[in-house]
Amino acid sequence: MAAANSTTTANTAQDIQPVFNRVQQTGTHDCIFACVAMIAGKSLEEVMSIAISDLKHPRHGPFWPLVEEEIATLLAKFSLVGSVYKQITKGIVDIPAVAIVIVDYNEESELGRHAVFIRDSSNMKAVKEYIIDPASWISTDLHVRNDFKNIGPAWYIGVHPMAKPTAAK
Repeated sequence: MAAANSTTTANTAQDIQPVFNRVQQTGTHDCIFACVAMIAGKSLEEVMSIAISDLKHPRHGPFWPLVEEEIATLLAKFSLVGSVYKQITKGIVDIPAVAIVIVDYNEESELGRHAVFIRDSSNMKAVKEYIIDPASWISTDLHVRNDFKNIGPAWYIGVHPMAKPTAAK
């Protein structure tokens, strides 16, 4: 089934071995940090430590959502580049190969939670698209999921490695 027309409503991703290790969020406010930790290959504690020291994120609340500039700054600490938030209008075909997506989005409050989207094209005959969900309250069979209709990704931040500087000649 084409990505743009994906109507998957049942999670069938249990056999997928994700390209990133899942990092579970510890509260209701740290999903973005868990997503950065997954993509950067770091622990949640390492990412939170940098957010607290470098971005002046509060250690013990009150908490507020990070804006996209802060997310980009945090990603850059791990040699990653993050785009601005972009709305998903055509379906998952809009989303780049690695992205932090906002799921369970509520248009009225303009709030949702973050998860990691992956389009694994390592086998072009069997491209795998799935979400790694950091939520602590979900069942184990939903940690890696491809039931996009049930989770409703609405916005994304594309993520890719920083270009390595070229050597001076």
